[in-house]
Parts: sequence; structure tokens; C-alpha cells
Amino acid sequence: MAQPGHEGTAPSPADGDGVRIIREHGPSLRPALVVAALAIGAAIFGYWQMRPGMKPANPPPAQGAAQTPAALPVVEVARAPEPAPAAPAALPVPAPAPELPRSMPTAPDDARSGDLNDIATYFSPGDPEPTSTELIQALRASGERGGIAAFNPPGTSPPLVGIAVPEDFPLPPGYVRHHQVTDDGQPIEAILMFAPDFVLRDASGRVIPIPEDRVVPPELVPPGLAPRRIEIPPPPE
Repeated sequence: MAQPGHEGTAPSPADGDGVRIIREHGPSLRPALVVAALAIGAAIFGYWQMRPGMKPANPPPAQGAAQTPAALPVVEVARAPEPAPAAPAALPVPAPAPELPRSMPTAPDDARSGDLNDIATYFSPGDPEPTSTELIQALRASGERGGIAAFNPPGTSPPLVGIAVPEDFPLPPGYVRHHQVTDDGQPIEAILMFAPDFVLRDASGRVIPIPEDRVVPPELVPPGLAPRRIEIPPPPE
């Protein structure tokens, strides 16, 4: 025979014998567990309120978010002085081109234009400037004896050195001024020479020998002229 079940517990259906099974349960624990959880939460909250200095730890960064690097201590590093700029290297100076030897044609067949009197026969545009010696030698080799070829090449007839005679000095009979220039055209102070047909004699009328080049030596200068030898100007650099 079925008995009314515990409050809240439904009996099982009656079997063939009219028997029902009624399940008996002990007192429920759910309310007690809820009360215990609330008490624990209240205790944690109270403890947290009593520790105002405590702060919750920063939440961990989300996955994929960039992490802020921690501040590192600044270390002062002494810098070495910058080296002074190096001086520019001296540029190499090209060596002058060597002067090539020239061959002077001596026959019309060897001349470029067939004319030995043509200066272009001996020199071409772009050649180094010819010297007066080269010009005179080339002209004389072609048979020319006039013009510049009438003079000896420079260096073959050095200037005469003698007693300087000023331009305002009155020359006695038998004496002349001899004017010269250097090979590069520099004027030379005039010197005193004997005239070509002059014969020097002493008080007794005897002939006094004079030098072959007819340059007056210091002991034969006329009265009133202080003997002073000239100086040849040096060639320009």
C-alpha cells in the first residue's frame, strides 16, 4: 500500500501488486552551501577593504597586443673626440713632355712644301716654339744668308766685355761706343772701343799696340773716364 511521500517527493507508479516506491531524501544541503559562499565572499571583501594599499595586479596583456617595454636605466657614455678631417692629398703634377729632336731638311726634296724658305717646312702648328738658333741654322742650311740668317746663332758670338762708357761722355778721336744685346734681346751697356782705322801713338809718335778685338783696356782709357767694366745681364728664367 502506497504511503504519502515526503513533501516534494512524488511516489513511483503502482506495480501489479499496488506497491509504490517512495524515495526518501535527507535534509537538503543547497541552502547551507549558498550561505557558506556568501560568508566567504563577505570575508574576502572585508579583508580587501582593510588593506587600502593593496591594489589588484595589472591584468595580463591581451594576446597579440604589443607589450610596453620596461624603462631601462640611462647610461652616460663618454664620446671620443671626432678626428680632424684629413688634409687633401696633393695632386700629382704631370711631368713636362720631353722635347723631341727635330730633323731639319737640307734639300728641297726633303721639305714638306718643296720650299726651304718656308718656315712651315721646318715647323708645324703645335710644335714647340723654335729658338732663334734653330731658325738661323735652318735658314743657313737652306742656303739663306740674308735677314736673320746673316747673324751668328745665339751663343756662337758672346758679347764683348769692356769699359763702360756713358752716353754723355765726350769721346776723343779714335774711340767709339759699341752697343750690344744679349741672345734673348736684353740691351747691354755700351763699351769703349777703338775705331776700326785708328792707330794709337804715344807722345813720341810710336805706335801703341791695341787689342785684336779693339776693346779699350783700362790702361788706355781717355782722360776723364773712370774705368768700370760692364756686367752682362743674366738670361731670364
